[in-house]
Amino acid sequence: MPVTEPVISPRQYRLWSFVVAVLVGLGIFFRVANLGEPVYWVDEVATSMRVSGYTQAEVTAQVATGEALTVEDLQKFQTIRRDRPPNDLLRVLSKSPEHAPLYFMLARFWAERFGTSVVAMRSLSVICSILTLPAMYGLGRSLFSDRTSRAGALVGQTAMALLAISPFFVAYAQEARPYSLWVCLLLLSGQWLWRALQTNRLRHWVCYGLLLIPTLYTSILSILVVLGQGLAVLVFQTKRWWNYAISTGLALLTMLPWVWIILSQWETLQSNTRWMYLPLPVWEIFGAWLYGLAVVFFDVPVAIDRPVVLVLQIIIAAVTLSLLGYAVYYLVRHAPRSVWSYVLAGALAVPTVLFLGDLVRNGQASASPRYMMPTFLGILMALAYWFSHGLLAKRKRQNLIVIGLLLSIGLVSCVFGLTETSPYQKSRSLSNAAITALINQAAAPQVITIPHYIQDSMSLSYDLNSDVSLYILPSPDFSEETLARIVDPKRPTFFLTPSERMKTTVESQQLGILHSVYQANKLKSGEFGLNLWFLESD
Repeated sequence: MPVTEPVISPRQYRLWSFVVAVLVGLGIFFRVANLGEPVYWVDEVATSMRVSGYTQAEVTAQVATGEALTVEDLQKFQTIRRDRPPNDLLRVLSKSPEHAPLYFMLARFWAERFGTSVVAMRSLSVICSILTLPAMYGLGRSLFSDRTSRAGALVGQTAMALLAISPFFVAYAQEARPYSLWVCLLLLSGQWLWRALQTNRLRHWVCYGLLLIPTLYTSILSILVVLGQGLAVLVFQTKRWWNYAISTGLALLTMLPWVWIILSQWETLQSNTRWMYLPLPVWEIFGAWLYGLAVVFFDVPVAIDRPVVLVLQIIIAAVTLSLLGYAVYYLVRHAPRSVWSYVLAGALAVPTVLFLGDLVRNGQASASPRYMMPTFLGILMALAYWFSHGLLAKRKRQNLIVIGLLLSIGLVSCVFGLTETSPYQKSRSLSNAAITALINQAAAPQVITIPHYIQDSMSLSYDLNSDVSLYILPSPDFSEETLARIVDPKRPTFFLTPSERMKTTVESQQLGILHSVYQANKLKSGEFGLNLWFLESD
């Protein structure tokens, strides 16, 4: 059902098209600028490790020996070697069954041709993110008009511009992880599903089913989006239900090989996702949701030490959240029921199911903003619908002020993002710059840690000097003699997040006195953060 087309002059339409082109151009610039600067954090390290054909257990067996390691020794697990054949990749990916395999297979193909440098690994995500922009346009246009309607084109253009300058999506565009590919496939499969629902043509159902397969193989959470969309179809477009069920069911059947891997590696999956079950109060989960919604447009460093600026930031964040909330209300109030139910069903499925799981398990999976990408896409679409109608309303000047305000907030946030890393994105590795600066100040220092922090050590290795020696003890239950052998009183010695046993051993062996030289700030309770200790010889 096409939306009634608002009246807009050709001149106004050309002017807005020019503004959209400028915003999209800026969005592309923000995605490619300083691509190698943000910290290559532990999740990206895990990507390079898998792409290179190594499992966590294999790396641990080779480096957790208590022997001296150089930066190059750790970096070799981040590069593709000839003794790691491509057909070994599936074995490695099966050891992380919580991550669907498609992105990592594409990343392996990409790395073989363009290398495994930070810029090369991230460039795949950048390209996927740039492709999300026309995909967002296509979905917006399909939802709110037929192919010849200018109203739908206006919504599509506005949605594309909003996605282009969203600091949240810009930040994840520069990360060597599957999220940009996931967003692109969600938009494409969503567009073709809507077309199939409107036309009921076989070729549209086939295109939707074929696009749904790579979407599912990019993120397992896609299943929740499918369930949400299916509920909307069942309730509001019943006549199309069986065609939807057949297309979706056939696509889901292709997931059976990976489902078998998940079931066969169930204990590994539980171990890899243990962080999801760490307790987090419900009020903190809601706080994470509000924070995640705000940073879709307003993401600047929090000025805790400047009260006036902090108050201003809180006000801007509150205004941003209010505008997003009103956009959803406007969508429900003015758009056809089939449209708003389709948008919101796909947007709310993931947070609803994850939150219910958190209530049962007292966990925190729903507090991760990266899992809320379908939700944020739905909100951007609602915002685009509201803005497009606001551009054509009688009180156009007031609407333009609101639109300009939100676009300006997004652009300013993207500018800050060129030099600042958002705490929600790389929280575990945000301490890298401070830690490596302390270590690099020393001459030929030693860094000692345990196997639990191997990926953190790899992440640090991208910024450590070549004269640093790293020691990873064989196990948490290392012998006291091993630590005493490693510590060289003539060299500066650091401990990376030492365990209580480490501290006790240093004291019992009279190796020196440990002083804390860095403690990470935490975004939420129970969050992990690296810390660094220096050993002062007696």
